[in-house]
Amino acid sequence: MHAYAVFQLLCCFLLPRTIHTAPAIAPSPGLQDALERAEMLADKISRDVPTALAQASTLDLTSPIGDLQMLAVTLSIPPVPVLKPLSPTFNVDTCLNRMAAGVRMFQGLLGALSERLGGLDRLRADLRDLLAHIAKVREAAWPGGDETNQDEHLDQWAGLAAQLQGDYEVQAAVHLTLTQLRSFAHDIIRSLRAIAAQR
Repeated sequence: MHAYAVFQLLCCFLLPRTIHTAPAIAPSPGLQDALERAEMLADKISRDVPTALAQASTLDLTSPIGDLQMLAVTLSIPPVPVLKPLSPTFNVDTCLNRMAAGVRMFQGLLGALSERLGGLDRLRADLRDLLAHIAKVREAAWPGGDETNQDEHLDQWAGLAAQLQGDYEVQAAVHLTLTQLRSFAHDIIRSLRAIAAQR
C-alpha cells in the first residue's frame, strides 16, 4: 500500500475524532453569574446617581467642558480611569484592573464628600459591593491569579477634602464626582458585556 493511501486512511479515522472531541468554549456558571451581578450593580449605581445628585447639589453646572475640567483640577478630583474596547493591547485583565481602580477612586471621593453632606451612603455601599463582584469576576476568570495592589492609588482623592472650603466647592465637587461616576458606570456595563461576549 502506498504511503499516500495510508495517510488518507489515517485521516479518515483520526480527523473526525479530533473534531468531535474539541470542547465548545462557554463562560463558566461562576463567571457568568459574577458578570451579571456586577452589571446589575453598575446599572443600579447609574440609575441612583440622579437622585443622589438632586439631593446633594442645587448647582446647574452648564459650563463648557474645558471649564468643568479646570474646575475638577482645581478641586483635586483625579481623572477617571479610561475603559477602552477590548483588544490585544487592552485585554480583560487590564480592563478589570481599570474598573477596580475607578471604583476605589469613587469610594474615596464619596468618602471625602460624605464628611460634608449626606445622602451618599447608598452609593458608597453599592460601590463596595461592585468592587467585590469585580474581584469575583477576576477569580472566576483566573482562579488563583494575583490581584492588583489595592493600596496603589489611595492618595488620588486625598487632596479633595482640603479644597472643600465652602458650600460652592462642596456642591461643585459632588456634581462633578457624581456626573463622572454615572459615566464610568455606563463604561463598566459596556466593558462587562464585552467580556461576557468574549468568554
